[in-house]
Amino acid sequence: VKDFKDGKNINILFVLDDVENNGNIKFLVAKYNSLNEYIKVVFIDENVTILYKTKKARILKDMILEVEPEKRTEFIESETKKLFDDKLNIDYSVTLNKESFKNIIKVFSKKEDLNDNLKLFDICLQADNERDTNMVAFIKIANYIYNNFNRFSFIKLVKNFHSGNISVKSNFEFKDLFLLYSYFLNEDKTIKYADIPTLSRRKRIEIDENNRTKVIDFYDNDKFVNDNYLRVEVLNATNKTRLAIKAVDKIRENDFDVVDWGSSSKKYEFTTIFDLVNNYEKIKEIKDVLNCGEIIFRPKERPLTDVSVFLGQDCNIYDKLDRESDD
Repeated sequence: VKDFKDGKNINILFVLDDVENNGNIKFLVAKYNSLNEYIKVVFIDENVTILYKTKKARILKDMILEVEPEKRTEFIESETKKLFDDKLNIDYSVTLNKESFKNIIKVFSKKEDLNDNLKLFDICLQADNERDTNMVAFIKIANYIYNNFNRFSFIKLVKNFHSGNISVKSNFEFKDLFLLYSYFLNEDKTIKYADIPTLSRRKRIEIDENNRTKVIDFYDNDKFVNDNYLRVEVLNATNKTRLAIKAVDKIRENDFDVVDWGSSSKKYEFTTIFDLVNNYEKIKEIKDVLNCGEIIFRPKERPLTDVSVFLGQDCNIYDKLDRESDD
């Protein structure tokens, strides 16, 4: 609590362990600082291949599954530190199983939102989804919980802990929840999300070493690009007709330079906006124009674009031609 109060960086590793049921395990690292404007979250691809100089390359998830259950979080912590060039000091770890996380969602969800949130949670864990879809579903749940954290949900959370409906493995003491509650309740921070960039090579997923350091810098520092000029790419990731050109028109009306548009070979359930240059504040204006989308910082060497917008099924844009066809 003193660290939170004094404005120290607090790094927390979150692990969702559903290995016993479906062989799924997902994890991310988050940084909180009471003095900063943002909470930062970085996703890590559990299916990435770890390359060794003297040993055979291994998929990270396979390595994790071979570790004894009680040592999994410790192993993930060790591998996460390596991905961050051993610059990341993880202060706390929190491991939840599927049912406990589902009960937390029930605690924070309004009655009218519960079914939608549980559907999002299922999407988070579906292995046959595009990973981007899994991430965005998790982002939507995390944002919902953060924005609905109040006195009543806190009381329900404590009751669920005491009743055993929520089981957490953590070095974070339960008694601290009561002291931290007053700090969280009055917070008004934006959560910024990033993803460790990867490349598909030789039928495997590898870390994009040229851009990984940019995510480390994003996590470590509060510096970001503050350039009003952005080159935007818009891709229709649905079967809806003319969706890309409709979005292009709206984005251009708001003084953005759309340099490329078309259809995506991948299909997206949710609109996803990839920030390639770490310019969150300006890119958020694109999200506001579309009235949908989640922003993920995923640096990539793209000589012509700064932002890639993948329009998902949740994107609804109507124009004059739609109205005429209805008539």
